[in-house]
Amino acid sequence: MSQSLLKLSKENNTISIHAQPLLEPSKLVERGDIYLELSAHHGKGLFLFESAIDSAIAILNADKHLSPQAIVIAEQRDASLIVKTAKNNMSASITVIGAYGGRAIDGSLLIAALKQNNIVQGVRKNLLQTLLSKSHQLSSGEKITMQVALGRLPENGKDSVFELLVDDISRRVLKPRELEHDKVDMRDLGELCSVAQGQSLMKRIRATAGIDGYTVLGETLPAKPGEDKPFSFYDGAEISDYDEDLVIATQPGVPIFKKNGVQVDDALVVKNVSATTGHVNFDGSVVIQGDVKPGMKVTASGSLTVLGFVELAELEAGADITVAKGILGKQSVGDSEYACTIKSGGKITSKFAQYTLLDAKDDICLSHHALHCHITTRGKLSVIDDTKRYGTLSGGYVSVGYSVHALNIGALAGTVTSISAFTNYEHLRKQISDTCRLWDEEKEYLAQMREAQIKLLKIPTKKRPKDLVNKVVESHRLHTANLRRCKESYDKLKEEYIDVLSQVSITAAKRINAGVNCQLEKYALPVSQEHGPSIIRVREQGIELKPL
Repeated sequence: MSQSLLKLSKENNTISIHAQPLLEPSKLVERGDIYLELSAHHGKGLFLFESAIDSAIAILNADKHLSPQAIVIAEQRDASLIVKTAKNNMSASITVIGAYGGRAIDGSLLIAALKQNNIVQGVRKNLLQTLLSKSHQLSSGEKITMQVALGRLPENGKDSVFELLVDDISRRVLKPRELEHDKVDMRDLGELCSVAQGQSLMKRIRATAGIDGYTVLGETLPAKPGEDKPFSFYDGAEISDYDEDLVIATQPGVPIFKKNGVQVDDALVVKNVSATTGHVNFDGSVVIQGDVKPGMKVTASGSLTVLGFVELAELEAGADITVAKGILGKQSVGDSEYACTIKSGGKITSKFAQYTLLDAKDDICLSHHALHCHITTRGKLSVIDDTKRYGTLSGGYVSVGYSVHALNIGALAGTVTSISAFTNYEHLRKQISDTCRLWDEEKEYLAQMREAQIKLLKIPTKKRPKDLVNKVVESHRLHTANLRRCKESYDKLKEEYIDVLSQVSITAAKRINAGVNCQLEKYALPVSQEHGPSIIRVREQGIELKPL
């Protein structure tokens, strides 16, 4: 071009163009010409006003005389910041926009921007340093966004837990003694566990308070403290005089582990139960060092421990039943009753069970297998050992209050195995229904109270019976409180039910075979083909089988 179109204005860091018609039709000004002039005036990297450049080009290429104009087309700009906080105030990010020929950001600008936006907690210095370093590599107008502050969710406290300080025969059944070379001795279950007077039995580990969380704005998110659960008291044990978190034995005997406590029984100990000894019926706990032979009956009001086998016999106990080596029945003919029955008011623990009726109030745990059994429990069923090498549940009928967990479920031959899990749902639903009914009744009572209040308001104040007014007011207060309690109870029961339903499952850690008919809550699922490690549970869309 014959003349300079641009001049640099140093006063306000802008570049202006003196636009007036060139009146040279053969030499029209293009956008590239403007960009070349900008480069010559050190305008590369500045912020360009594109619409202003269009206006300037239009004037320069005009075919008639126009008054000259100074049009600002470029401007020097420092790097800028945008601070954004998440909706829940649990994080904050900074967006840096690269400078247009101006100053880059520095650490003090970052800190000032955070303070200006009330970001006072959870700021990560290492993230700020990374952002600062990367921002210096930005080209003009380029953006980079990084989280620089993170809140912390509260860590709720843990409830107190109870730690056993003596051995438990039922644990040995599920985890036999380990040998060398990663092998186990399935026959060696150790000696019978007994305790002496004054021996420590159980320790309570206190609940923790939890750790409060915080938002990036400095708001405290309080943690829910754990619950300090008290010991439950049983015969033969008491809290130590020297440590309120320790339970000791008050007499020698066999420890029976219960919820939040230990019972020590002066047990009846016999070698074997056979035709020579006769049936055993004892008010207390019974320990059988050998086997229970066919046709024999053993009844105990406390716990019942058998260190050998139980074969074609009947066992019944008010507390836990432990059979160290296994339970043997025989295949029944038609609909005849099982020749081997085990009924427990607590848990049932054994190595295996075959052709046996098992009925327990609490959990049933078998470490090796359960074959063609009729199993009923209000708790959980586990057919798997601690090493996860053994555990087959095949054939028979299973009715379980909550979950079923086994290594293998069913058989390759397609043996029919019927499993009904979470049978407690009917009881839990009834509790919810009963609470809802009480809630409706209280709402009806309150409606009646409101009608009574309206009638009273129609009576002149001086003529209203004082006793009747007091009675209506008191009844309204009482039923309002009852309504609130019913609503709280209903919400709690419903929440607990949903929580339990989300956790119960039928789990096969290794394989589930065809021929297994599953029922979970009110949903049925027949398994028609073999699957690998699988879990069956209820979700919003119904019952589903998914790989682990």
